[in-house]
Amino acid sequence: MKLLIFILAIVTCLQLANSCCCSIGLFNCGCNFFNCNCDTSNGYCMFKDCPLCTCVLVEEVCATKRRKRSVDTRLTEDYKEKYGHLIGLPELNLFYTFDTDKDGFINIREARASLNVTLDAFNEVDTDMDGFIQPAEFDSSLE
Repeated sequence: MKLLIFILAIVTCLQLANSCCCSIGLFNCGCNFFNCNCDTSNGYCMFKDCPLCTCVLVEEVCATKRRKRSVDTRLTEDYKEKYGHLIGLPELNLFYTFDTDKDGFINIREARASLNVTLDAFNEVDTDMDGFIQPAEFDSSLE
């Protein structure tokens, strides 16, 4: 019985290991302040009703599982050399909206202009601590 419970726990963790950008909501599970790198299960976003509540599956499909949208031609021109292999992914389109100077990175000034972000919250997403959030730090689907 203990072995069965252990196997179920491992399978559940593997299913939750996927990430994506979900709709902005108050209690998304595991998301960074951009609402990306969220916990998912089989491609669906996870939410909870309160900070201490348990995460539950909702009917929102993760952005990478949705049909690809048309690509902004400005995004293609600005990012084709750095991130050409990622063009067309919805998460890159979202990243592009926060990258106001279109240099391919999000700095603290850009993050604060769009969201009420503390330096500590910014540094949690900026995992290499270089002062810039790169697409792969924004959402792991952009690696």
